[in-house]
Amino acid sequence: MKISKILLPFDNSVHSVNATKYALELAKLCKAHVTIVYCYEEWDSNLSEIPEALINDIRANKKRDAELTLKKAEGIFENQGVEYSLETVAGEPGHVLAHRSKSKMYDLIIMGSHGHSDIAGLFLGSVTHKVLNTIYCPVMVVP
Repeated sequence: MKISKILLPFDNSVHSVNATKYALELAKLCKAHVTIVYCYEEWDSNLSEIPEALINDIRANKKRDAELTLKKAEGIFENQGVEYSLETVAGEPGHVLAHRSKSKMYDLIIMGSHGHSDIAGLFLGSVTHKVLNTIYCPVMVVP
């Protein structure tokens, strides 16, 4: 099996950083491209009393925070001789990652066993659990 494209969800948790280091080393060995993605839930307000400008500011802040989080992953990959790209995606991480895997654009997903989710699974993080149950390509889970 040739690994040329790796998807790496990143949220700056300890397990996510560990997964990032594994992805970097594997990408070096396989000469693979790594897409580092941070999923954030876009704030959706159903309250008509909140001004649209404030809603737009909140959304912009969430996107900016996501981009800052990805800068930490970029710091691990910089100057390592590995091709990578950074993406922020609005949406629930489990759904976004499952959709990405269906595209068959990736040979492997490498992710941490737990993340920063407030709701954690008993043995695996909730996002990791969801991905493992809906995924369409191999997944490496890193503690």
